[in-house]
Amino acid sequence: MTQDRTATDAAAPALAAEGAQALDTRERDFLRAKQSRGAPRTLWSCVALGAACFVPAIVFDPDFRNVWAIAGICAAIGFMALLAWSESLDQSNLRDDLDAGIKLWREGVLTGVMERDDGESWPPIYCLYIALDGDDPELPTRFSVPWHCYQAVRTDRRVRIAYAPKALRLLNLIDGDYQYVAVLRQFDEHPPPP
Repeated sequence: MTQDRTATDAAAPALAAEGAQALDTRERDFLRAKQSRGAPRTLWSCVALGAACFVPAIVFDPDFRNVWAIAGICAAIGFMALLAWSESLDQSNLRDDLDAGIKLWREGVLTGVMERDDGESWPPIYCLYIALDGDDPELPTRFSVPWHCYQAVRTDRRVRIAYAPKALRLLNLIDGDYQYVAVLRQFDEHPPPP
């Protein structure tokens, strides 16, 4: 823990040069609302439960001692562990951003938009891809946004954004006359289902 704080303190002057600004109270509350201790615990509990159920079966039941059964069980438990690790990492990054208490203001070009709709859940996930100045333009940064923001912006335009640097949560976006402020738009209605 001490090493992490030292690294953060050492990076503070560099962040100030990149357009760092303190989070205000509403932005802190917005990011806190995205936190969940229950989700990673639940996922890791499912991994442990899966291992606890299937390891004895493999050891004590001869029918489970074939390569395909063991490979299938290991793949399922491995997939659950990957999901749990990913969610834990997301929550850790969010905690780090709240502890640092800063947001970064950067400029870049909106290179693409994407709507992820699996056809079963509603609303779909809307994403913006922004090639930030100074970063590799071939690897734009992806931000999830609500429907209204997705509909309002156009690709190949310069934008100015503020975001939580580790969790990559978009807090502000300015595109010409349009301004998206996450804390003001978090309770907007979703579009009607098709």
